[in-house]
Amino acid sequence: TIQTLTMSNTYGLDFLRTEHTLNEYGEQKQEVVQSSAPVPLPAQTGDELAAEVAHKPDLEKQFDVIHFLQKHRSAGCLAPSVIYERTGIDLIEDESVAHMLQHNPKIRVEQVPDPENPSLMIATYAYQAKYNHVRDRTTLLAQINRCKNGVPRRDLDDAYDGVEEHLDALITAGDVLAINNTEDKDKILFPRGEAFLVEMDGIVGVPEEETKESIEPQPQPNLATGNPGQVVSSMNPPPAKRKRDVFVLNVDVDPRSQIRRGEAFQVGGQWFRVSSAVREGSLKDQPVRAQAPLSVVSLADLPKRNEQDGYIRSLNDKSLPCDGSLNSSAMGNVKKAKEARERLFKLAHGRTSGVISQLLGSHAHASNPNTLAASFGTATVTSRKRPNKSTAMNSARKQDAQKAQQAASDPYLSLYSHARRHGCTMDVRQMYLATRTEVPVGEAELKRLMVENKLLEPGEKMRRPRLQKKSNVDNDGKPKKRRYYERKNQRMTNTHLDGTEIGAVLRRATEKQKQGEAVGDGGM
Repeated sequence: TIQTLTMSNTYGLDFLRTEHTLNEYGEQKQEVVQSSAPVPLPAQTGDELAAEVAHKPDLEKQFDVIHFLQKHRSAGCLAPSVIYERTGIDLIEDESVAHMLQHNPKIRVEQVPDPENPSLMIATYAYQAKYNHVRDRTTLLAQINRCKNGVPRRDLDDAYDGVEEHLDALITAGDVLAINNTEDKDKILFPRGEAFLVEMDGIVGVPEEETKESIEPQPQPNLATGNPGQVVSSMNPPPAKRKRDVFVLNVDVDPRSQIRRGEAFQVGGQWFRVSSAVREGSLKDQPVRAQAPLSVVSLADLPKRNEQDGYIRSLNDKSLPCDGSLNSSAMGNVKKAKEARERLFKLAHGRTSGVISQLLGSHAHASNPNTLAASFGTATVTSRKRPNKSTAMNSARKQDAQKAQQAASDPYLSLYSHARRHGCTMDVRQMYLATRTEVPVGEAELKRLMVENKLLEPGEKMRRPRLQKKSNVDNDGKPKKRRYYERKNQRMTNTHLDGTEIGAVLRRATEKQKQGEAVGDGGM
């Protein structure tokens, strides 16, 4: 099977040597000389490949075909002629290999008309993952959420091209829970459910030197002709602007009391881990002790050995390091949030309101952005002029209030000004852990503490009797007034009772009812 073959030479499978490793086209890898110009790989025909694989056993041929189909799983079912041109294995002639593939659960076989002879049917082959309906990040997350008991990561690694990057991104962002399985050295992925995110104190921003675009070379005047306005033409186009990688963010509040290295946080809509790298390179190049944990929250710091070796990115009172670079979308969101704060700051000049300190302050808050925007729009403006009836509610002030409310309701201001993280910040968690022993366990202990703090009298009961609400009084305790309404164009329909004793009784009851008096037992 595939799992046995991928164990390579660990168990003595000497046919899986380096010369049998295929490249992305299903061909054998060739040594490429490093040079400034790309060296094209030598093209081999199907007959040449067939001569090379003729000595291979059927099990190894099956592995080569499966490896080729996995590399091209996005192409769908492939005909035997295409497989032969790329691998040199003829599935029409080699019936034993074709029989093995048709009974392999990793291969999907479909019968289609032969292009050369439509009256005949030929078998086409395609790689089939365990979860073949998983095709992008959305369906990947949906599949993990359906597996309440967890799903091994190896069952999802072959779903589609780029699935490994998406799995790493889901674990980094905390969209799924990942646990190491020590028995088979694999990760088990579980659905997280609804996340609890909080804002961190401090306004985040990109360092100034990182936001400056590279200066384009200015055209030089032609001094030889003596005409400064004439520009020397050049056939070479101007160099393209080089994108700067931003790994460290600026903050105006110390983040070390709010988050640890290795924990997850979000900036500009992109998720990161606080950088714990001790050497240059990717995250997989770091030692195990310097790799971020699978969980998004840690209860302890990383080993002290990392501090002795030295982190390559500093975590101090003014900087927050990331384990990856900001993408263009995240940098754009942070930049727009900065512009929204600057625009709001200009409009807030002269206004006196506590809402301004929440909107423009560095500390996080849990207020509703729409409510703050409405309050900011109606905030008073300090002025030395005496207010009068003509200038208090003029159209200019109404327009200023509308502009202020519009600026305060900018979504970039509330979404991307602060960093976000999972769970409460580190200082709040430490405060809870330090004081949780003082929380009363039972009602007796709670009553004793309330009596000591004079919140309850010694002989008073813990629970007061519930107030009985009367049905015939309103919220102010006043008796309700019975109201009688007469329908429009209402008339008596029992015309056959006119002139009788019963008709007279009904008319008197109707008059009393119009006056608000009770009639009989309520049947009227």
